[in-house]
Amino acid sequence: MKRILSVVLAVMLAVTLIVPLTALEADAAFKVRTSMPSFDSAEGKAYYYTDDNVFYKYNYGPNKKYSKIRGGYVSGNCTWYAYGRASEILGKPLNTNFRWGANNWWTLNKIGNYYPYGSKPKVGAIACYKNHVAVVEKVVNGKVYVSESGWTISKKCPKTASDLKFHYGTPWLSSLKGYIYITDSISIDAKEVSYSVEITAEDLNLRAGPGTSYSRIGYVKQGIYKVTEECGNWAKLETNGYWICLSYAKKVTDESNPDSSADETVEGTVPKEDTAVTEGTKDEEPADILYKVKVTATSLNMRTGPGTSYKSKGTVKKNSTYEIKAEKNGWGQLKTNGYWIKLSYTKKVTSTSSNSSEATEQAPAVEKALYKVKVTATSLNMRTGPGTSYKSKGTVKKNSTYEIKAEKNGWGQLKSNGYWIKLSYTKKVTAASAEYKVKVKSKDLNMRTGPGTSYKKKGFIKPGTYVISKTSNGWGKLKTNGYWIKLSYTTKI
Repeated sequence: MKRILSVVLAVMLAVTLIVPLTALEADAAFKVRTSMPSFDSAEGKAYYYTDDNVFYKYNYGPNKKYSKIRGGYVSGNCTWYAYGRASEILGKPLNTNFRWGANNWWTLNKIGNYYPYGSKPKVGAIACYKNHVAVVEKVVNGKVYVSESGWTISKKCPKTASDLKFHYGTPWLSSLKGYIYITDSISIDAKEVSYSVEITAEDLNLRAGPGTSYSRIGYVKQGIYKVTEECGNWAKLETNGYWICLSYAKKVTDESNPDSSADETVEGTVPKEDTAVTEGTKDEEPADILYKVKVTATSLNMRTGPGTSYKSKGTVKKNSTYEIKAEKNGWGQLKTNGYWIKLSYTKKVTSTSSNSSEATEQAPAVEKALYKVKVTATSLNMRTGPGTSYKSKGTVKKNSTYEIKAEKNGWGQLKSNGYWIKLSYTKKVTAASAEYKVKVKSKDLNMRTGPGTSYKKKGFIKPGTYVISKTSNGWGKLKTNGYWIKLSYTTKI
C-alpha cells in the first residue's frame, strides 16, 4: 500500500510542478534525437543539464542529488526533457513561461501567445497531451514519431544518461490537445545553394542560425564542407545543419573531397546564451567600414543578400548616405542593418562631401518606432507582410500595446518581431495614456533588462502595486527601476 501511495504522489507531482507534422523526415532542420544526450555532451551541457533549463535549475531534472521530499533521484521528467529538447532545436532557451506542469503548457501558450499552435503535427513541434509533453522528431505518411521522457524516481543516483527514462517512437499517450510550433517563430530568409567551402579559421564557431545573435553550438575544424543554404554572409553546413560566417571560408572549385572533416564538426563546450561574444571570436563578420555611399536612385531596394534573387527588405531613399562594411559581386552590405544594396545605384562619398545629417542617417523602418497602438479586436492576426494574402504568424490579444515601426496600405509593422497587423483594428496610444498601475501577486515574477525572455534576468519583483511607464509585446517597463515584467502575471488597476 505504501509503495502504491508513493507512485500516486509521484504522478501528482509531475502534473502539478510549480517550477519552472504532416511533413516528411527530410523537412527537419535538425537531426532526429533517438537517445538521451549524455551528461558531458555539448548538447547536454547547453540545454539539458544546465541552469538554463528551468526544470533542471529547480531540481526537477536529473541533478544527481538525493531528495528526501521526493524519496529518491529524479531520473525522468517529461517537462524537463521537452524544455531541453525544444531549446536544443531553437538553439536558445525555450520561453521560460513554460515552467509549470505538463497539463498547463497548452493553455499557457494560448494565453501568452508565445508560439503558433494547431492540430497538425510538424517536425520540431511540442506535442501537448492531457498530462504529458513530448517533441515531434519526424512525421512519415501521417505517422508521428516523438522523443519523450516520463516522471520517474530512482533510489540509485543516475550515473549515465542511459539511467534516465527516455523513449523514441510512436507517442506513449493518445490524449492529444495539440501542437506548439516553436520553430515557426524563427524567420530566416535563406536561399538554397549547392557548393563546397574551405574553412580557413582554426576554430570557426557553429551557430544555430545565420548570425551572431544565435547561440553557439561548438566549433568546426579547418577542412572542406558542403553548403546547402545561404543567408547574407552566412552558410548552412550539410553535415550538421549549423551555420558559419563566410568571411572565414572560401568557395572550393574542386569538390572531389567535400566534407572531409565531417566526423569532427562539433567540439568543445557551448557557452550560455547570455555569454557575451568576446572580441576576436571567429564568426563575427568584419566590422571595419570600407567607405560611405550616397544613394542616386529614387528608391533603391535593400535585400537579404548580394543579388536580386534575395528577398527585398524595403527601400532606401535618394541622397541618403550609408556606411558599407562589405562588398560582394557589385553589392554593398549596410553597416546599419546588414542588408545589401546594388552599388551601381550609389556613389562614394568623400569625407569632405558628406554632411553630418547624411552620415548618421539610418536605414528606414528598421529600429525607430513611429508610434504605439493598442489592439481593439478580440484576436488580431499577425502576418508576414502588409496584407491578408501573407501568411498568418499567430495573433495578438485585445488591449495589448505594440510599437509600430513602419506603415503600408493600412497595415503596421511591429517593432518587436517584424510582423504586420491591420491598423483599423487598433487605436493610437498617446503618451498620457501609456502610464498606468498594475498589481503583482506572484512571489517569483522575474524582472528583465528588456521586453522578453531573451533578455537577462535582474532578480524578482515583490508582490505589490507598481507603475508601468512603457509596454511592448505583452511586457511592461517598471517606472521605479526601468526593468521589465510580463504583464500577463499582473492585474491592471
